[in-house]
Amino acid sequence: MTRRLDPAIRAREDVPLLVVTLVACFSSIAALLLQWVGWIRMPYTISFLTLPGMVAIIALLVWTRRTRRDLFFNRLTVGTVGAALGLIGYDAVRWLVQVTLPVHFDAFAAFPAFGHLMTGRPTTDAVAIASGWVYHVTNGWTFGIIYTLLAGPARWWWGLVWGASLEAAMMIVYPSLLHPKSVSSFVIVSVIGHAVFGAIVGVTAERRAMAARP
Repeated sequence: MTRRLDPAIRAREDVPLLVVTLVACFSSIAALLLQWVGWIRMPYTISFLTLPGMVAIIALLVWTRRTRRDLFFNRLTVGTVGAALGLIGYDAVRWLVQVTLPVHFDAFAAFPAFGHLMTGRPTTDAVAIASGWVYHVTNGWTFGIIYTLLAGPARWWWGLVWGASLEAAMMIVYPSLLHPKSVSSFVIVSVIGHAVFGAIVGVTAERRAMAARP
């Protein structure tokens, strides 16, 4: 029987905590989306939105452990582990696709571009490249936690659905923001990468996440 999505809610008082945690997680990708729509540039959102959000997640990890909120602490830690493994798989498979298939797209070109948007430095600058990679990691980390908070130990293929959702959003935002030279190659690399990320996060959560329902 298919295991359903299992949000981290056992009682009514868990709802505000779940909402606060999700808002903190979405603060990472929100920086890019606000840049994309032209409302607020990334130097400001990174400083006043994303950075506080990342600090809040770390604080929630510490607080949920000390207050013995086992469900939330489990979901946060499993999401972190799943995201770390998923990011490794995501970047590794994108590199493999790039070097083995006839695609004309730099799988890692987005990261220096992120860094440029964040710092104003050229995409060849070491600070811009490092900043872009850090932002990539925060996105992966928060996406892993969001999935684990909402899905818990659901069947692993829900992770594929999550990966497909991230891919769909990427198809809307990235082409107009980063202007890849080959859209078809970009799609191939991106689809495979998000499928691997979603599958790894889904498997990790299915095996390690604590159930909210009895």
